[in-house]
Amino acid sequence: MFRPTTLLALAALTTSLVAEDFGPVVKAAGLIYQGKNHFGVVCDFGRSQGQVADLQRALPEGATLTVVDVRHPMQLGAASSVIQARGVQLLALLPNDSLVYAGSAHATGLVTKLNGTIPAFGTTPAALKNGCAMAMGQGTNWELLFNPKLLDLDLRRGVIEDITITPWQNGTKGGPATLDLVFQYK
Repeated sequence: MFRPTTLLALAALTTSLVAEDFGPVVKAAGLIYQGKNHFGVVCDFGRSQGQVADLQRALPEGATLTVVDVRHPMQLGAASSVIQARGVQLLALLPNDSLVYAGSAHATGLVTKLNGTIPAFGTTPAALKNGCAMAMGQGTNWELLFNPKLLDLDLRRGVIEDITITPWQNGTKGGPATLDLVFQYK
């Protein structure tokens, strides 16, 4: 038999284990693509609010996060146009979105449309299969994976400094980044 406090502690632990930590990949992106502080993500916002909040928390102060809310694959063409029109400089792929997630055909289509103009990153190795420049997160065992065709890194020269992995804090709200939410349906 569980006590109410035990159940609450288990629920808090489960929530913290489910949360995706974008901190290391965002820091790596900031070091590799210096000066780029307008991030974007295309997702079903209603179902991915937690992941978007995790991404927003990881962004540096003064950054902007443009979220394009899509609910159907037919909206992806317009979403890529919105990403470009809003001036997004780096695109993030969420690992568990219902439509545009790392490893999905829809994510590959979106990254391909933006390839060459807006670099993309994710937190799982599947993001590299979508055409992302790099991936780093729990799914990569916190190792920076990158596509040498898209990103020329000579790690022997010390391009990447040590990245501190800070655990997600349960109960924290969105970070210092400004949220720009764009709805693609009426």
